[in-house]
Amino acid sequence: MGCVWIVVVAILGLPGLSRGESVMEYGAVGDGIADDTSAFEKAWNNACNGSSKTGSIYVPAGKVFLVNSLHFTGPCLPKPLLFTIDGEMIAESDPNKWQKGENGVIPWLIFEQVEGLVIAGRGSLDGQGKSWWDIHCRYHPGDNCIWLAPTMMTFSNCGNVTLKGLRFRNSAQAHVLVMGSQNVYLSDINITSPEDSPNTDGVHITSSSAVSITHSDIATGDDCVSIGDQVNNVNVTFVNCGPGHGVSIGSLGRGGTEVAVEDIRVWHVNFTGTTNGARIKTWPGGTGYVRGIEFFDIRFSSVQNPIIIDQFYGCAPNQCAHTGKAVQIERVRYMKMSGTSATKVAMKLDCSSGESVALPSCSNLFMRDIDLSPANGIDSLSSLCNFVQGSAQGIIRPSSCLL
Repeated sequence: MGCVWIVVVAILGLPGLSRGESVMEYGAVGDGIADDTSAFEKAWNNACNGSSKTGSIYVPAGKVFLVNSLHFTGPCLPKPLLFTIDGEMIAESDPNKWQKGENGVIPWLIFEQVEGLVIAGRGSLDGQGKSWWDIHCRYHPGDNCIWLAPTMMTFSNCGNVTLKGLRFRNSAQAHVLVMGSQNVYLSDINITSPEDSPNTDGVHITSSSAVSITHSDIATGDDCVSIGDQVNNVNVTFVNCGPGHGVSIGSLGRGGTEVAVEDIRVWHVNFTGTTNGARIKTWPGGTGYVRGIEFFDIRFSSVQNPIIIDQFYGCAPNQCAHTGKAVQIERVRYMKMSGTSATKVAMKLDCSSGESVALPSCSNLFMRDIDLSPANGIDSLSSLCNFVQGSAQGIIRPSSCLL
């Protein structure tokens, strides 16, 4: 990412800087009751096409803005386009009042085809997702249950995006979605939703490159960060994760699809009370590769699966068909990791036999300086490896099972 975007973010924090034209100038009420959707649409259109005085948008502090689904579309003339949020934005809480899209429920806030965008401020966004969770099929199966709900903030086919300083809570589904985008920088964000809220990933990345998530706190009902297919060059650094399902690469390869994921770095991350820590998960029968993955300086506190590769994701125990195909997982490094495991198998590398390839489906794995101890209630720890090739150096506790 170019230095210009980081400089812009730094400037936003200086007192006295003009933050742009307030949405109040476009008719927003900000009482949390009136529908302010049209005011935000007008503010965006004017800023995007360059007809506003400042080429930027301001959501003032001390106000609560109820807005329905908003589609912020580019390309835009100002570069960067500044969107400063110091107030609170809340979504419509009644699922019956949401429109349906081509593939289900439409997102809440989506930015599409915008090149050069800075969203920053001290404000918050509340997805008011409880009404969606209460009809989710995971917990409430039946004819009227739902699997899909609105994502909170989506970046679709965007470039050079900075998201800084905001608080996200209670999204109906994923909080931040990055898809088909490049050079996306997320920092100093706070994401929270209840531990039992379904599919409420903190940040999900798919079909994107050069994405950074740093100095952030994420506590949700699903993955803190999840990395989907066709993704490369991702940095997850200085992140506190928990509760949640950890930092997950996958799931990948469902239905035999071909996978391409590489150059992922997860550094200086704390996992607290999560179901997983450093996780890679693929479906049986997938093809392609996951490679160039590095987990470094990781701390676990009572994590159920601190280190896990699962190539049988989505299968009931002992029910997966051996297709002879598997996603190739290679060049994965686990270094300087410590803490406590809430299950006896602290390191589980469960890979497919991968009969269609010369090497095991998980190859060239490396471990160095891993020190895990039992959490309260666990008497001892062990490792499990299936069809894995690799090596280890330094202290490895529990003992490494790498060949």
